[in-house]
Amino acid sequence: MKILMSDFDDTIYFEGNEELNQKNSETIRRFVSYGNIFGIVTGRSYSDLKPYLEKYKIPYSYLLCEDGAKLFNNMDYCLDTVLIPGEQVKEVEKIAKEKNWDYYFDDGYNETTNENDCVKVVIRVVQEKEKEDIVTYLKEKTSLHLYPSRKHVNIVSNEVNKENAIKKLFNLEELDYSHLYVIGDNETDYEMLKAFQGAVIKKHHKKLDSLEKKEVEYLYQYIEELMNH
Repeated sequence: MKILMSDFDDTIYFEGNEELNQKNSETIRRFVSYGNIFGIVTGRSYSDLKPYLEKYKIPYSYLLCEDGAKLFNNMDYCLDTVLIPGEQVKEVEKIAKEKNWDYYFDDGYNETTNENDCVKVVIRVVQEKEKEDIVTYLKEKTSLHLYPSRKHVNIVSNEVNKENAIKKLFNLEELDYSHLYVIGDNETDYEMLKAFQGAVIKKHHKKLDSLEKKEVEYLYQYIEELMNH
């Protein structure tokens, strides 16, 4: 048995590439049908992710959403949640209002106005330079973990990253690390890729170059390799 924990965007799912999305999904189904465990580790929320899993009929044993702030099993039962302390949410909100940033609170499922039930503060921003400026500014103002994504700057508890989420999951579910493989493409995958055996998608963030991991063009190729060894 093997356990594969995979990033979602630009690893499993590629916007606008239906042929590849179907190929990856089909291969995941075969992987699981052979008795292996498949999980997804993503920055997306549960509610954002689920429609894609249903559309492509992607089976899973675990979903680690919000970069690990929310952990779910295959019954969609929430195993663990890491909230941002309400005082820190208020601090970020005060800065966001002063700077006139477009922001919202995320409770792991939907947008919320409850600062005491917030796993992520999201600032909507597209321009790369503006993202960099926001990240630089907030790093001086808060001890929270923050990073840019494609259309946002994301702010989570400083204990949240994909490596920590996997470790927490393996402890809760008493899983064996010797069976674990990981794969991803972005800088948010860095910690888990450094900590565990696995591969990177060939077209990946430059931060992952230093890891000197095996590179694969597509996820389905790596899964086929795992099934053949």
